Amino acid sequence: MKILLIDKFHHVFGGAERAYFDTASILENNGHEVAFFSMHHENNEKTIWSKYFVNNVDLRNEEYSFFKKMNIAFRIIWNFEAQKKLNSLLDEFKPDIVHMHLIYHQLSPSIIWTLKKRKIPMVMTLHDFKHVSPNYNMLVRGKIWEKSPWKCVGDRCIKDSMLKSIICTIEHYFHKLIGTFEKVDVYIAPSKFLAKKYKELGFKKEIKHVPQPLHKSFFKPCELVKNENAFPEEYILYFGRLSYEKGLTALIRSFAQSKGRNLVFVGKGPERGVLEQLVKQLKINDKVYFIGYKSGAELKSWICNARATVMSSTCYENMPYTLLEALASGVMVIAANIGGMPERINDGVNGFLYDPNDIEDLTRKINEVMLINKNKISRNAKLSVKDLTYSAYYDNIFYIYNIAKNKNIR
Repeated sequence: MKILLIDKFHHVFGGAERAYFDTASILENNGHEVAFFSMHHENNEKTIWSKYFVNNVDLRNEEYSFFKKMNIAFRIIWNFEAQKKLNSLLDEFKPDIVHMHLIYHQLSPSIIWTLKKRKIPMVMTLHDFKHVSPNYNMLVRGKIWEKSPWKCVGDRCIKDSMLKSIICTIEHYFHKLIGTFEKVDVYIAPSKFLAKKYKELGFKKEIKHVPQPLHKSFFKPCELVKNENAFPEEYILYFGRLSYEKGLTALIRSFAQSKGRNLVFVGKGPERGVLEQLVKQLKINDKVYFIGYKSGAELKSWICNARATVMSSTCYENMPYTLLEALASGVMVIAANIGGMPERINDGVNGFLYDPNDIEDLTRKINEVMLINKNKISRNAKLSVKDLTYSAYYDNIFYIYNIAKNKNIR
């Protein structure tokens, strides 16, 4: 089978791109032919299909002229360049099915109409709430935001900007009016929570639950490294993006009043400077470490040598890889009781849950993991993700592809 995978980034920017590349690898390893459609970027992985990628647009660039910003605003709603280049790719590759991940803003939902016109079966993995809200993570100024989409403008729900909120609200209602997202044959979600929340917010299409898989390397036994120069003594680990929705300021404040010995941040992101300043302010510089982005075996070592990992998000997490990777490694996880994370964490059995609105509750959990015998929880953690294999994912996704093909024929 020939499968076209689509995501607005062709490099690992977040969990969506991880799923996009993992899916490609799994499909290719099972004998299928895969092509990609995305946006040009200096960090992109190499592919012969980049000749069809759309031009790069940095939506965070505030130095663009007024006319450039208006052009970008229109492209967010309807991207003719993306449609033209996608058509050219389709002429050459002729896919049997298309599997989309993140497409909004840089590619725009207009490409769904291009695919529908060609009568190509479509599957889309939902990674956030963009289909039901102008605000993709439903978090506004640190608080969960579940209001009607039309209130986005008054609440400046997009990065506290009136202009961005207007554009994204227009985008939302325009594609709802013309039924763009109704054209997709099958939707899938990595968490049951996301599918349930979509239904609560009025989304009519059925959403299938298909968990994302983990690479076999995460199921291998941890190799503990005894190197005092590399690893602080008994540290709590956060690994992932350093951004405001991850609740990291609350984590630092909670750690400062806990019995935790050390706190390590592995990752990069826009909040690093703010977090470092807070650490200085609280006078815990000697116990908090920022070591930057790590991957592969090096990241695995940092996870394995941790006393516990923390998932302190204040937004509705879907099903973050960081949570699953820690569980597969047999490391205790302290997770906020929010979004899809409680689906994998049984409090006190394979990890710990805390109230994301209660810093003292997080402090109690940190204190608890510093004292507890972790062996039993470690075993339970590994068992709780044993279903997330590449072979299981392949069976699930191919079943979904066949459903999409059958629906498209009708």
